Amino acid sequence: MFIAITGPTGVGKTTLAGRLAARLDATLMLDPFADNPYLPQLYADAERAPDDLALKVELTFIALRVAQLRRIGMITRAGGRVVADWAMVQQRIFAAETLAAADAGRVAQTCGIWSTDSPSPDVVIGLTAPSSTLLHRVKQRGRDMETSVSEADLAALNEAFQRAFTPHVIHRDGSTFDALNDADLDELIAQLTGSEKS
Repeated sequence: MFIAITGPTGVGKTTLAGRLAARLDATLMLDPFADNPYLPQLYADAERAPDDLALKVELTFIALRVAQLRRIGMITRAGGRVVADWAMVQQRIFAAETLAAADAGRVAQTCGIWSTDSPSPDVVIGLTAPSSTLLHRVKQRGRDMETSVSEADLAALNEAFQRAFTPHVIHRDGSTFDALNDADLDELIAQLTGSEKS
């Protein structure tokens, strides 16, 4: 089983993924943001960054995530479970929010090409939270590259994710759902294991 968690920056994807992976005895697959050499440059000054820098960020993420998807495929074909704190749908959402329309189209097309040969999540968990909560969490975790992220940026991302969530996405409001609360996690796991059996 492949479970993907998606949502805007600061919503709690990594916390939830870590807890779920531990409880479900699954392999944890973390977003490879630290391996993207262009991301810190983009965050440093997004307003004055060269037009192609955001495109390089997204295309690099696609390459990094496709490599992870290959590993996920090997694990799930062998009967293992994987929980990832990202989903490929994020590529299209971030691209639509940060790139010119033509470049966002290129990212969507590239995702489409790679998605045909890559495993798709069996379950997608979509997290959202108010932009003020997202900003608080981003500031709290203190990643240097995220110091310039604004509440307006997070609000736009949050809205984009909400529009992208389809009925088959398990949605949780990150301002009320607490991944560190065992009762909240138990309820989600019951829903996940129920979908695994059906």
